[in-house]
Amino acid sequence: MSRSALEAYSTGGAWWETEISHIKKNEIIIRGERVEDLIGNVSYTQMLFFLLCGKHLTEAQAKLFESVLVAGSDHGPRAPSIAAARMAATCGVSFNSAVATGVNMLGDVHGGAVEEAMSILYKTKENLANHENAVDDKLTEIFNRKGKLPGFGHQLHDDDPRVSRLYELSEELIASGEISGTYLEILASYRDRLSERKGRNMTINVDGISAAIQCELEIPAEAAKGIFALSRGMGIVAHAYEELMSGVRIKGPCPNEEHLVRYTGVQKQTGGEES
Repeated sequence: MSRSALEAYSTGGAWWETEISHIKKNEIIIRGERVEDLIGNVSYTQMLFFLLCGKHLTEAQAKLFESVLVAGSDHGPRAPSIAAARMAATCGVSFNSAVATGVNMLGDVHGGAVEEAMSILYKTKENLANHENAVDDKLTEIFNRKGKLPGFGHQLHDDDPRVSRLYELSEELIASGEISGTYLEILASYRDRLSERKGRNMTINVDGISAAIQCELEIPAEAAKGIFALSRGMGIVAHAYEELMSGVRIKGPCPNEEHLVRYTGVQKQTGGEES
């Protein structure tokens, strides 16, 4: 059970306790290693994984993880996070505030599918040890509550180029033994069984393949939205900057055209009666 910070402190804990970094005068230690030994020797992606998980990725694994970050970096102003950042940039806020506006749009609905998919993949692997029908059982549970399996389908793409490329890179690492391929196999099983139940071919989307790859690297599912924020953050910065430089002011959610916004409330009163 979680304890309050004050309770933890009063029973002998420090106010802040961390296994990540130890900072003192003229010395910075990250996960037991000197920062000067990390600088210039690990990539951004390797450092992200090291900070988060306390382990080092190989160069091949880091390249695959980095590919996930690149794949999620931008999806144009159709994406709410990008549109919000651009809109904020036209309103005269500071640039970092425009970027923060975009990042703050990310959550369970927009940006949360990877975490949900990872949780399902991790749990399914665990269940498969004792139940060979674990995939079918999970699909039945989702169908019974009229839910949706995350990681499949897309409102725009039916052949997302990001997915095929990430699969290609993953297969190279499976062949070399850098990842097991277990979670990619489970993802494919969900695709096949879902297609059978739906009676049509269901496609894996970028969230699904990104989830499987991060499971292959043993990244915690709970960290997925934060990782996606770092990924999409690249696109948010670029779009907010472009909009800032355009000089356009106060761009709202839609043009000022009557048919785009419909009033559905009580009508104006005329002569004591509703008009």
